[in-house]
Amino acid sequence: MEAKREKLGTGRITRETIENSEIIMGIDFSEDKRVNELLADDRYLPLVLYPGDDSISATNPTEEQKKLLKGKIPLVFAIDGTWPCAKKMMKQSSNINSLPRISFETDRVSEFLIKHQPHVKALSTIESIHVLLDDLDRNGLEKLDRKHDALIDVFKKMIRMQIAVATDPNRPSYRGRKMSKDRSLLIREKKNRSFILK
Repeated sequence: MEAKREKLGTGRITRETIENSEIIMGIDFSEDKRVNELLADDRYLPLVLYPGDDSISATNPTEEQKKLLKGKIPLVFAIDGTWPCAKKMMKQSSNINSLPRISFETDRVSEFLIKHQPHVKALSTIESIHVLLDDLDRNGLEKLDRKHDALIDVFKKMIRMQIAVATDPNRPSYRGRKMSKDRSLLIREKKNRSFILK
């Protein structure tokens, strides 16, 4: 739904910023022609960017994991949706769910100030992709020359623009929005109740 509705969503930013990336929309990708085409291509090592106990660590890969990642072109599926939707996509898409997982470790705190994250260490998809590419580059598994930083630069500009629009009292949609102490964007309603804008 977000991919169809949002003109400046994180998926679109990723596709426009990162070479060799594409968007495939859906919930259950088990029978998706394009996904299965990619999975059947022997040039690739298909992976899904998703946490898991047995996941390949992009942050601290073992020598065996480095060898695996260098053997073929990594083809990383990044699940982009709300947290409940991402879980649903993984559960229903047997072909994606059965792939080896790749994940990372980071102390980065999400800068997606206008979206509510389930916990402080949870990153948006676009931030997760950036951390993954950072780790792969640092470990010599990609040669990016910091090109992937454009991903975060555009993302930060989008956040600043969204906050400026949401807090502009001259806009018809303005409802007393302001930034809270923890940098989350809050809405003040007539009943003086606050909630995070999502």
